[in-house]
Order: sequence, then structure tokens, then C-alpha cells
Amino acid sequence: MTLSIGQPFPKDVTLAYIPIDISQPVADDVLVCERPIPLSLDTLFAKYPDGNKAIVSVPGAFTPTCTENHIPPILQHLADLKKEKNIDVVIILSANDPFVINAWGKLLVKANVTPGNADYPKLIFASDPNAKFSQDLELEFDGTAIGFGMRSARYAIIVGADNVVKYVAKESGSGVEVSGYEALSAAKL
Repeated sequence: MTLSIGQPFPKDVTLAYIPIDISQPVADDVLVCERPIPLSLDTLFAKYPDGNKAIVSVPGAFTPTCTENHIPPILQHLADLKKEKNIDVVIILSANDPFVINAWGKLLVKANVTPGNADYPKLIFASDPNAKFSQDLELEFDGTAIGFGMRSARYAIIVGADNVVKYVAKESGSGVEVSGYEALSAAKL
């Protein structure tokens, strides 16, 4: 199923994650591992009924473009996304396992998020196990030829308060043109 602007966001999507406390990023130890828990997007979206939700997907944690160019600007502008785009939830998504995405998320948050800002949206670093969600939406990246297996592609989705897709774009190359902070900020919602 190809995801398009104007259509309802799919129901019954469950990802996996380990929570990160962005209010105290310096206290989060990347070597402390909790157990992953399911993340029902239906339940999450119901908790934030009045705002938009952004899903930003990367091919892999700790990869150069994802770590240096893609996610840091989003984290540095969380308050702007909430204020200017009414984004109440930001999900950073990868097909990496929840332990890897959690450790990567902790390091990125520590380097890019100012602690104690109550005006941030809910931030979640989530795993798309086996890239199933991404594959279901035809937003996958097949890295088998280079030893990476099936991954989520680099893409962004914004879901409105009405659970309708307001923005969806997948990168056609290795850069960050349609899925980074600038694209989210410029999206017509």
C-alpha cells in the first residue's frame, strides 16, 4: 500500500521502543539497557488528539548521514516544530533493534536537545522490526547487496490531528532534501 497525502493513516501499527527522558539527557546512560516495549501508534495518537504527529525514518542508527545531517537539526528545532507546525509527537524510526536505536537516540538527544524545555513535543526513538511498517507502505530500502538487509528508507510523514496524512516524502538519493527539518518546517499542513 502506497501512502499518500489525504488518506487515513493506517490502523494497528505497532513498533518497539525503549523510552528516553529528554528532560534529563545527561543522566541517560547509553550502556543502561531497559527492555523494549510495544508502541501502538493508535494509542499514542489518541493520547495527543489535538496536534500533528511526525514520523521521520532513517536507514540506520549511527550511519553518517543519519547521525550528522538528518536527525540533529530536527532535535535542535523540536520547540519550533511544536510552535510552528503544532507537532505534538516526533517519532524517529529505524529498522535497527530497539537497543541500538535507544543508545543512538540517547547520544543524539544529549548532543542536540537543551534539557528542561516543556515546550518540546513527545520524542520517541522507535524500532520498525524487520522494516515491516516501512515495507507495508512501500517506504523500504533494500540494503541486501551491501550487507545491510531490508531497512526503512529515509522518509518523513506528518499525520494530522484527524489521523489523515498531511505530508509524506521519501528521499530519492542519499541526501536529506524531503525528510529533514527544513522539509518538515516547510510542509503545507
